[in-house]
Amino acid sequence: MPFILVLWRNRLLFFFSGQGAQQVGMGKDLSQQFAAAANRFAEVDTELGYSISQIAFDGPIEELTKTSHCQVALYVQGIAVLDILRSS
Repeated sequence: MPFILVLWRNRLLFFFSGQGAQQVGMGKDLSQQFAAAANRFAEVDTELGYSISQIAFDGPIEELTKTSHCQVALYVQGIAVLDILRSS
């Protein structure tokens, strides 16, 4: 689960997953179902100069578990979720 949404005192609070929550395939379904998520992953791939989406979507887990990859993948997935919510 990429995030938890809580209504508290008439405000929406978002809690995003951190390191340790990564798993191969993360963000793949979102990117296949929502253009906003696919666009965010593609944008980040371009900016990084390598494909974080390929690492997140297809692994291997040894690459995704590296801090330099998992932190980025988790962050991008969280922002992609926000993009989906904003476009809805």
